[in-house]
Amino acid sequence: MLELPPLIPRIRHGGPTSEAFTGLDFSVNTNPYSPNPALVRALREADHTQYPDPAYRAVRERLAAWHGVSPPEVALAVGASDLLHRIVRAYLPPSGILLSVHAPFGELARAATLNRVEVRVPTPETVLNEIQPGVSLVYIGHPHNPTGHRFTEGELEALAAACSSADALLIVDEAYAPFLPASSIPRTASVIRLLSPGKAHGLVGARPAYALAAPEVVARLDNLAPAWHVPAGTAAVLAALPEARGFLDETLPRVRQEAEALAAALRLLGPVERHGTPYMTLEVGNAAAVAAKLLKLGIRVRDCASYGLPERIRVSTRRPQENARLIQALKAVLEDTYG
Repeated sequence: MLELPPLIPRIRHGGPTSEAFTGLDFSVNTNPYSPNPALVRALREADHTQYPDPAYRAVRERLAAWHGVSPPEVALAVGASDLLHRIVRAYLPPSGILLSVHAPFGELARAATLNRVEVRVPTPETVLNEIQPGVSLVYIGHPHNPTGHRFTEGELEALAAACSSADALLIVDEAYAPFLPASSIPRTASVIRLLSPGKAHGLVGARPAYALAAPEVVARLDNLAPAWHVPAGTAAVLAALPEARGFLDETLPRVRQEAEALAAALRLLGPVERHGTPYMTLEVGNAAAVAAKLLKLGIRVRDCASYGLPERIRVSTRRPQENARLIQALKAVLEDTYG
């Protein structure tokens, strides 16, 4: 009988589950002042009565002009997870090696498992030495979730050069990059940039995502996508991004200020790790137990066991009054747990 791929359980993420929840959700890293009205308008005004252009030519042209690249260097997707699964299928044979700096994003790990490839997890300090012939893909979060670690521009250049020498591809996941000051990403054939702007614009349900890469890479990613793989509404959101920047200019400074205030309040409760992102981790001991107790109080946080940090919870800033409720609930839970 034909040997079939294994059935791999779905990866646990932050955010909604199958169970009803009406409390405050600090487990999702998204703009608390969302959604961006311009993108909501684009979503509503999209023509849902017709199939989209199967080549999505106008969307690619608009994003390409915005980023200063050519349309064949733009791949569209419904969520970065879709792109990661296609990248793995296209570039990670069973004999290949995937390096993920820090614990990998769950969907990347799942894609590798489905492809029967083991993921190696070097540290930021050792990854350069591990990029050798035989490595197919190197993945970094820029910044990483949940630590917030981000490589410098010089370090990114060194990683891209090492990948080029080893005939590997460097995946730079910029899901949370809009929350931080802009940094230059190397424009070489060895780099794939993943952009999922729904988080910064507060429109994660529409799942807008795209990649910027060499034309031959984009062609392979497109080859693995079914026809009309991006719905009309999501395509309209992607096309509207270049004109939607004003919302970020208005809201993200407030998000940064409120995240700093939240981190300061959390530091009174335990060690905090934050590197400028709206999300941060707090050391609480048994993170799963603390998260479960908070959930009973109507507060959802993300325990970081799946990231290899079982003693930490991750929270993403919300509005000031909501952040105050989190601090109050955490104080009560930690006192009840540890006395």
